[in-house]
Formats: sequence, structure tokens, C-alpha cells
Amino acid sequence: MWLLGAGTSRSAGMPSATDLIWDLKRHLYCLRENQDLRSHDLHNIGVRSKIQQYLDSQGFPAQGSFEEYGFYFKQSFGEDYSAQQEYLTELLAPGNISLSIGHRALAALLGSGHARVVFTTNFDAVIETAYAQVVNESLIPFHLEGAYAALDALNNERFPIYAKLHGDFRYRSVKNMPRDLLDNEGEIERCFLAAANRYGLLVTGYSGRDKSVMNMLEAALNQSNPFPKGLFWAVVRPSAVADSVLGFIARAQEAGVNAHLVEAGTFDTMLSRIWRLIPDRLPEHEAEVLTATKRPVRVPLPSPGSQYPILRTNALPILGVPDRCGHVDCGASMTRHEMNRRIQETRPLGVFAYTDKILFWGDGSSARTLLENSDIREISEHVWDEPDEHIRSQRVVQSFFERAMVQALCWQKPIHLHQRNRTHYAIVGTESSGSDYLQPLVDALSSRDQQASLAGAVPGLKGAVWSEALSLKLEVRNGLLWLLIRPDIWISPQAMREQATDFLRARKLHRYNRQSYALLDAWISVILGPVGKGDEYEVCCYPDSDYPARFSVCTRTGYSLRGGSNG
Repeated sequence: MWLLGAGTSRSAGMPSATDLIWDLKRHLYCLRENQDLRSHDLHNIGVRSKIQQYLDSQGFPAQGSFEEYGFYFKQSFGEDYSAQQEYLTELLAPGNISLSIGHRALAALLGSGHARVVFTTNFDAVIETAYAQVVNESLIPFHLEGAYAALDALNNERFPIYAKLHGDFRYRSVKNMPRDLLDNEGEIERCFLAAANRYGLLVTGYSGRDKSVMNMLEAALNQSNPFPKGLFWAVVRPSAVADSVLGFIARAQEAGVNAHLVEAGTFDTMLSRIWRLIPDRLPEHEAEVLTATKRPVRVPLPSPGSQYPILRTNALPILGVPDRCGHVDCGASMTRHEMNRRIQETRPLGVFAYTDKILFWGDGSSARTLLENSDIREISEHVWDEPDEHIRSQRVVQSFFERAMVQALCWQKPIHLHQRNRTHYAIVGTESSGSDYLQPLVDALSSRDQQASLAGAVPGLKGAVWSEALSLKLEVRNGLLWLLIRPDIWISPQAMREQATDFLRARKLHRYNRQSYALLDAWISVILGPVGKGDEYEVCCYPDSDYPARFSVCTRTGYSLRGGSNG
């Protein structure tokens, strides 16, 4: 059986218990001290320190103690369950859920019977949402107000069983106050204790800070046959494990339980690995778990062609991607919106992303600059287990690799990198348009009697300039990674592009097949190297940094031959 904590929902955009505690602390401080809520950014370590010092002066529970969660809910809402429900409903709204591969994989395990019993401390509907998407059925959770049936379902093996230890905020009351938590000794706890005598337990995403849940685990350990199939507590890093968890594992081992801490990476990493080990995966589940490889094709694909004509595509095979990057362990939670805001403000020398953690390529010093005034505990190496799989299954990871790849392609070349509508462009700068390095572009665009220019002023449009450009995208097609390139013309400033429509049409008018072919070759030679031989070419950004990003790309584009019977 499984025990899920808040860490399993963070990658879906849901706040953890720590996030909720700090939000309640901030609201309480600003209310009592008549402060502006918006000016108190919890990502700033100074702000958090000021708030905590005030709370300590009031004799409130110590930071990190078991009592904090229930105490601050009590201070904020008292016995007003409707206000508490409204607060949690807004934060945990289904519209805020963004499912990752971990949630979909667990839903598939539940739907196929490989996972039968799941307990969770979470209020949110992440697992129910994932189950509905993957299995196309409803997963009805047992909660404290309907707990009487949970033990009966276990005894009669009506699987899957999904039980919420702290109740569900959508019902009459929310069971997260200290007085209410005593109800865990009721039906849900009896169901858990009965299951603990039959099954092993895998704990993931749970920090061990909730005293009532830890008491329940201790009660299970004190039974005659605790966790007969073992006890495995999955963590990202053993160094960050709470003392309460270490003590519990030690006591379990003393009791003869096969108990271990398991360094399994993130929830998504662990579940994707487990899913790949399942030998009898149902195709319909596989398609929903690995969404990037879904192919809703209605017409049968023709057999591979062998006849002329040959159609050249604008796609280059990506043969290798980096398998490690930097990871920042930040004390305060960081949202993707906040990360993007800081990147816009500080322009750090590196490529950054926020999945369920902060990842980057570049120097650790750049990460410290970006996260200035934040509580940086550690900067360490993050190793990607099968990075291609993460790129295919997670859009945020694909974007992270794409941004590193386009920087690597343009690294130390006389071209600039810009972005428009989520597409990256390599652009010839007006100051470097005469560079010998760019001569292949000049040759491809020149005619017999006139040498082409690569940049200049847009005629009749004051203040507008144009430059030859190349759009760059990382795409997944048929399960493989491709670099898609397309020659284009960049207009600066971008706000004037629509006014330059006639110029753009005239500039591209005579780029027929022969010149388009030559221009594609020229751009490949500029960003990669000689074309035609199908050589593997390596590009890298931040090569001398702590965490460089290296990509291998084939210089020969993909081709399509006319099919036989279907051609």
C-alpha cells in the first residue's frame, strides 16, 4: 500500500503544508501589524525572518514544530469551517491542477490493480483527477466523514481503496484542527492498521511532520505482524530527512521489519521508473501515462517509401541531450510565476526552470544571483534518468531543454537569440552581417549579378530594421527528438512587423526550391557545421561552467521518399 504526502501534489501545482503555514503566517502578521500583504514576498528570506521573529515574540509554536499547522488554522479561522473551506477551495481548485507523469502513472497502477490501497494526507483532488483521465472512471475517496465503509471495503477486497487521513474540505467540516485530528483513531485508522498487517508500505512525498500520522504509523509498528512485505520511505535526498522519520525507520528495523530509506528522486521520477518496470501495461493506460507519445491517427500510415521524388524536411535528428544539470535546494517554496519574474528582472547567465524543484544549466553563482535573498540550502547535481523520456512526457522539461539547446546552437556565434510567441529565433545582427562566418548565407541568397545583404533598414518604415533569421524548436515526433529549423526574416522592433508585411512578402517572393534548399544548407552550416555527410555535431552552452549543457545533432535533415502502393 501507499502513503502519499503533500510532496506528491506539488508538481501538480498544489501547495504543501509548509506553503499553507507560511501563507497563514503572513496573513496573520499583516493583519495584526496593519501591513500591506502584497509587499511581503515569502520568497524573500528577510521577509520570512521578520514574520517569524514577530510570531516567536508572541509565544506561538516554534518554526517547524508539529503544532504549527493546526495552530495557524485555528488562529486564522477559529471554528469558522466555511471560511476555512473557502480558503482551501481557492488554493486547491481543480482548475489549478496540472497533472504530471507521476500522477498519471499512479492512476494507471491503481486502475490495473498493481496498486490497491492508497492513503493520503492531502486535501486536493489530484489523484482523483488523474484516475478519471487515465482509467476513465471515478475514484471515490474514503474520508473521515464517510470512513465507516473503508474497513469493510478492505476486508472484502473492493479495490482500489483511496482514503484521505485528514478528511476532505469539500464536506461539512475540515479535519485539520488538533481536536479533529484525534478522529484518526477512528475508522480510517482502523483501516490503515488492518492493511499494515497485510501489506508492505511505500511512503512518498511525506515529511513526517504531522504528529497524528506519525502516531498512526507507530501504532501500526506495534502490532503483531507490521508491514510483512516491508516498509520503504522514498526521499529525494537522505540528508534532508526529518529526525522523526529516521527514528521511525530505526524502530521498524529493530522490530524485524524490512525497513529502509530509499533515495528515489522526485515523485515523478520514481513513478515513471516503476511504470516502465510493469510487464503487462495496458495500451490504453500507456497512451494516457506517456501523453507525449500518443498518436490519435485515424488513417493508417503508408509503408516506408522507396520511390522518387525525395522530399527534404526541415528537421534534424537530435542524437544526444545532457543527462545532468544543477539543482537548487531552496528553503522557501518558489512558484513558476515567481521564477519567471526574477529571470526577467535579473537576466542571469544560465538556463533555469521550475518543475517540482529549481533546475539550471550554468554556474552556481548565477543561481545565487537569481535567488538573492532566498534561503539557498544547497546547490547540487541533478542526474536525469533517461532524459529523453522526461522531455517527451513533461512540457516544462521539454521547454527547459529547448532553451538550453537554442543557446548552445548560438553560443559564441555572430548571431543573436530572440523569442516570439514561444518560438526561438537565431538572428543575424546588423553589426555582424558582414562576418566571414556568415558567408554561406550570403552565398545562398546572392544572385549572379547582385550580392545579397543579411540585414538593413526596412524601406519606407522609419525606425524598423530587418535581419535574416532562423526559427528553432525542439519537437517530439514518433517518440524521437528533432530540431526543427525554418529560415525567416526578423523585424525589429517586433511591434512594427505587421506594418512590414509587404516588405516581407517581397523579400521572400523568389525563394523557390533551389534557393530554399541552399538557404537551409547555409543555416545548418552556420549553427552546426558542414552538411550532407550526416555527421554528428556537438554544441554546448556555458561550456566552462559548473553545469554545461551539451547536445549532439545530426547535420543531415530528415527525408521522405514517395510511398509504394499508398504513394
